[in-house]
Amino acid sequence: MNNNYNLILTGDEIDFEFSELKKIGVYIYHYPMILISKLENLVNPNDYNFIIFTSKNGVKYFMDNLTDKINDSLEFICLGDKTAKSLLKYKMEANFILKRNYSKYMCEEIKSLGLPVDSKILLAQGNLAKKELFDCIQKFANIEQKIFYKTSLTNEFNRDVDNLLNNKKTFTVFTSPSTFESFINKYSPNENIISIGNTTTEYIIERGYKPLVTAKMQSYEGISNSIIDFFNKNLNYEVS
Repeated sequence: MNNNYNLILTGDEIDFEFSELKKIGVYIYHYPMILISKLENLVNPNDYNFIIFTSKNGVKYFMDNLTDKINDSLEFICLGDKTAKSLLKYKMEANFILKRNYSKYMCEEIKSLGLPVDSKILLAQGNLAKKELFDCIQKFANIEQKIFYKTSLTNEFNRDVDNLLNNKKTFTVFTSPSTFESFINKYSPNENIISIGNTTTEYIIERGYKPLVTAKMQSYEGISNSIIDFFNKNLNYEVS
């Protein structure tokens, strides 16, 4: 494959190597469009029986806000393996790992766990979290939501990004509505828009654009696989 395909990543942190794309000559560029920062929201973890984390940032900034050591009886519910793995940095393990990323399905999974009705549950999230998950769980459980981190849009215009976008062989990855919002505040996207999932795709469409590819799995691995699949089917390359 020709070595002049480019991939711009716009998320805050990248925890994936994209080795398969690099092998086929795709250059990876990371230009974050959002910044994540801690919010002061002190919490005693032992006021709860269960903590729900929907992202690794939820884990990180929850831990940064603790007022007491966590008791062994506290149990953790995590969305996905990567969120669960982030707990291991604190020598703790997830008791339950949710497999599906949308609020409706997460709520169904949590309900199916059959948690004791008198349990006190904390949902640890960021300032841009939608209320659907909390509202759904609230119908059958005693749950509280606390916001531990803030997502801000970056303001700086980078001429290197603008130059890359003028190349028709540049693809841009968006992992959230906020990354896309920040991006279009500064740049004019080309047609090669890659979305991590349906929520981000819906937002991109609302803003008048159409993703070229929506990842089948909401992760960087899913993005990589979907791009390779697109190359195989549409660009006359056999990528294995």
